[in-house]
Amino acid sequence: MDTNSTGIYFNQGINHSNKSVVIIIPTLNEEPTIGDLIDKIKLLNVDLKLSILVVDGGSTDNTLDICRRKNVKFMIQKGKGKGNAMREAVDQTDADIVVFIDGDGTYSVAEIESLIEPLLEYKYDMVVGSRILGGSKREKGSIAGFNVLGNTIFNKTINFAMKSSITDSLSGYRALYAKTFKELILFSDSFEIEVEMTVEALAKGFKILEVPISYSVRKGSYTKLNPLNDGIRIAKSLLFILMNVNPLKFFGLISLAFFAVGMYPGLYVLNEKIFTGEIISMPSVVFSSLLFVTGMISLVVGLLSELVVRSRRRIEYLITKQGSGKY
Repeated sequence: MDTNSTGIYFNQGINHSNKSVVIIIPTLNEEPTIGDLIDKIKLLNVDLKLSILVVDGGSTDNTLDICRRKNVKFMIQKGKGKGNAMREAVDQTDADIVVFIDGDGTYSVAEIESLIEPLLEYKYDMVVGSRILGGSKREKGSIAGFNVLGNTIFNKTINFAMKSSITDSLSGYRALYAKTFKELILFSDSFEIEVEMTVEALAKGFKILEVPISYSVRKGSYTKLNPLNDGIRIAKSLLFILMNVNPLKFFGLISLAFFAVGMYPGLYVLNEKIFTGEIISMPSVVFSSLLFVTGMISLVVGLLSELVVRSRRRIEYLITKQGSGKY
């Protein structure tokens, strides 16, 4: 491995100078931290065409003035929310690789190499900086306990549905090829964009690597993430995404739940018939029947949805092939 003066490592014999990388920084009133973040990025000495693009959501402080003084390219996003900012920024760049980093200074610029290197070696399609993975260094108080709990629930849900081993689906520090980003079907406007990116990439078969990173407490600015409201929004988005990506498992679990609950009144009625010779509890019969019918309907919906999703994926595959001239 070769090492340059900034500690950025690259494999010997591989020429990366023809690769362009843009570091996209979504901002909203990040005056206390954006200047230092830009300075640290400019100090990186890498064998790459490196650029910075700040996409601002309507800052009312001096965030954009600092960008002007630092001679950094910036744009004002048209839509609201982090999701819109990220999509609009990628549409405005022709770089090969995009790196997303928050403008609040919580992520370490020095660790950007660990995100880019696996992409340059063509081993992975997306690299995510994990604040949870073993080896990560998280400053005390940088993530609230409620947020840690929510992140854990989301990760376990994704891993169960997608048979993956994701540890930090909410990380805002990630790198991927621009063409990969454009292949993802993303609808989220706000902070749930990271979860959607993760699930979409897994659904499309892209290889995701998580690397341990450092994570610091925000300095001088307040968090835009509302643990309760944004948590509910992310949870709703996650359920919707999983319902569209893996509907058979999603509706299958709902069906199983209805069948399991319906077993109790059903067994009660059966026991009554065996030992008394007649059925007395008619409400239990009706309730059990409704649960079993609902469970069956859920299973049928799951099967039909799975058929639709598989057909959609085939169509997407054929369109992609035709667009690349390979079909």
